[in-house]
Amino acid sequence: MSSMNFFKERVRHEKEYSVPVPLVMELSIEKVSSDGRGIARTKDGVVFVAGALPGELVEAEITSRKRDFASARVLRVLEPNPRRVRPRCPVSCGSCQLQHASYDLQLEIKAQIVQDALTRIGGFGPLTVQCEPSPRQWGYRNKASFPVRKIKGKPVMGFYQADSHRLTTLQSCPVNAGPLNQMFSVLRNELPGLELDVYDERAHRGALRHVILRAGLRTGQTLASLVVNGRLTARNVNSIAGLSRSLKNLTTLTLNHNSRPGNVILGERTEALKGDGRISERLDDWVFHYDTTSFFQINTAQAERLCRHVKEQTENDGEPGALELYSGVGSLTCCLAGSGPLTAVEEWGSAFTLMERNLRDNGVSNVRALRGRAEELIKNKNLEGRYGLVALDPPRSGCARVVLDKILEFRPERVLYVSCNPATLARDAKILGEGGYCPTSIRVFDMFPQTAHVETALSLRFAPTTRYKR
Repeated sequence: MSSMNFFKERVRHEKEYSVPVPLVMELSIEKVSSDGRGIARTKDGVVFVAGALPGELVEAEITSRKRDFASARVLRVLEPNPRRVRPRCPVSCGSCQLQHASYDLQLEIKAQIVQDALTRIGGFGPLTVQCEPSPRQWGYRNKASFPVRKIKGKPVMGFYQADSHRLTTLQSCPVNAGPLNQMFSVLRNELPGLELDVYDERAHRGALRHVILRAGLRTGQTLASLVVNGRLTARNVNSIAGLSRSLKNLTTLTLNHNSRPGNVILGERTEALKGDGRISERLDDWVFHYDTTSFFQINTAQAERLCRHVKEQTENDGEPGALELYSGVGSLTCCLAGSGPLTAVEEWGSAFTLMERNLRDNGVSNVRALRGRAEELIKNKNLEGRYGLVALDPPRSGCARVVLDKILEFRPERVLYVSCNPATLARDAKILGEGGYCPTSIRVFDMFPQTAHVETALSLRFAPTTRYKR
């Protein structure tokens, strides 16, 4: 019996007899998907296998089935990939999906993920893609977010288990930088003394939701933030403020207020209990300030390399001006400004304020900063004009179609697209490609070692009669 038909028979059997029938099969793994699962193909469809690596033969158990695919987990590795390694971290949080692969294999997998997306979704090809290694494979993260749950009557910080909201406790995290693990160790012991009710997401009651930790690895500055629901008493606030006495050399301590239901971590309002709510980091000669809610790349050394690449791609082109959308606190803006006059757009209020400060502090004076949603401002007549370059660094969801359509209307000579999601990058690049743009440079950075995530910088040039070949 085929695997998928067996699964249907299992469901029928369970409904009729109320007896669970396990579905276990041998699967040959072709490659790894963008979420880090092995891909196996049977005559009945695709199976995504958590914990499997390319070229392996595994014994796997089907855990769920959708219309077009099934999901499974590895029970035994029958024929391992020669570059399979023992995972360094025993915690089953599901974040480090590739820590059982050697680092050179991780880089190959990530390059393949980007290449597959650009050819399968984007329609470009043939492509040769390589992934640049991170200077640090462990201890690189400068930010961590910890949900808080009540276990045995006490608040506990940790990570969610894979595909669930069940909390996994831990002593430390090997991909987090040392300052984060040090703060985590202190807060793990101090939280019970705060006497704060822990947030219940189903009932939408309780105060303490998350703990956010950030560190400037080049500056030595640190930030701790508690995300809370609802109003706190003065006693609660004073108790939280007292954490700064235990967190030695803490630069700033904040409260972020988030009373919205759902799984969005941060709210719009943040108050500083110690310091001014901001820390800074150095990337080459630039210094950037950011706060609890601002986006800043979590791998400092790779962020620096990305900035260098952006600068190399855009400087001394003699272009008539540039437009940057989704500018954040300005880390790429400063690099882009070397190409000539620049208009930079950012929606998030605190990030926009910090971008203005960062431009000023870094002596960048040829940038016109505009606050607002890219999807709205792109239609504003104030943005109309001739651009030699449009730079994009959108969220994982990619660009709205109205943004891409307007870029095609502007018809800049070049588009530089930075993305942490190969699928939405390829989707948007296809639209630009249909409008006459062809990739000229693909640079892939391993911003997130041990995980399946990757950062890509794709340069495209207007060449309506040519398709990209390499």
